[in-house]
Amino acid sequence: MEIPRYVVFGPRAVREISKVCSALGLGRKVVIVCGGEKTTKIAEEEVRPYLEEENYDIVVFPIGPGYPTVEKILKIEERIRVLKRDFVLAVGGGRTIDAAKLAATWAGIPYISVPTSAANDGISSPAISFLLRMDVKEKLGEGKSRAKAPIAIVADTDIISRAPPETVAAGCGDMLAKFVAVRDWRLAYKLRGEDFSEYAASVALMSAELIVKKAEYIKKGLEESTRLLVKALIGSGVAISIAGSTRPASGSEHLFSHALDLLSRKYGFKPAPHGMQCGVGAIMMMWLHGGDWMTIKETLKKVGAPTNAEELGIEPKYIIEALTIAHKIRPERYTILGEKGLSREAAIRMAKETEVI
Repeated sequence: MEIPRYVVFGPRAVREISKVCSALGLGRKVVIVCGGEKTTKIAEEEVRPYLEEENYDIVVFPIGPGYPTVEKILKIEERIRVLKRDFVLAVGGGRTIDAAKLAATWAGIPYISVPTSAANDGISSPAISFLLRMDVKEKLGEGKSRAKAPIAIVADTDIISRAPPETVAAGCGDMLAKFVAVRDWRLAYKLRGEDFSEYAASVALMSAELIVKKAEYIKKGLEESTRLLVKALIGSGVAISIAGSTRPASGSEHLFSHALDLLSRKYGFKPAPHGMQCGVGAIMMMWLHGGDWMTIKETLKKVGAPTNAEELGIEPKYIIEALTIAHKIRPERYTILGEKGLSREAAIRMAKETEVI
């Protein structure tokens, strides 16, 4: 099991950053990887000062807004090696943390996750986004697409609660997806004899159930409600580390989201945030499982997350096409979609039954 050694979260948790680094004995040379203008400001004004107080040798590397390309990540790795850095601080949202975790893994040094939003469980897991993994595999090979879990997480809920409301909605969607992911995993265990960890599954489900119970509270966007979501996301990331795969957190609903991402590149439409797509996918896939899909839908509504194509901002025709190709995304991963997937007629019927279209 590869899990974080320290997890510090709550209001002003960032004040503990130098103590965590010292306790881990990571060395004195750090590179702070951040994203666009907002996260760079957080890195410079709210993270760096606490390290400077303890005389750390600091280099800040903003990767800029938007999608982190493989070339950008290679530049970070090169900077780490040339400047002989001891560890990385990943300050930003999911994309920034993905870039930092890959660069740190390639350079053979640890990284600490310092999330500025709570949009997905990548803040605490070794997993990276589907499109980034696909790009890395294509350009550098399969081995380079594997990252390590953070050695520590410092999640300042004051900072995270200032993120746009849609990040909370996305984070909740990503968490509710665990109800489907665990069902798919259990199905693969029963039908294919795949390894199954009851403990990892229980951690993932417990984290998802927290969102259902506290949905109305989470929508308020208070620091306390942000803390609940962050706690759940960290739990999901730990479940992935325990399982040694993304199985407890990613099932057929994630395949649907990945399919939408691929189609967005093919047709040029803008995909919705990952967690939002997974939330809508979870509604349909739970319907397919014959489970309580209405609770997922109602919970998404309570937290202000999309429950249909129109709210995602994606045309119904792309939803249907994504449903028919989802099973091909990761053919080695058995889910409720089976080996042959859904016919167009079945996809339309499911989407209409759940009122996604």
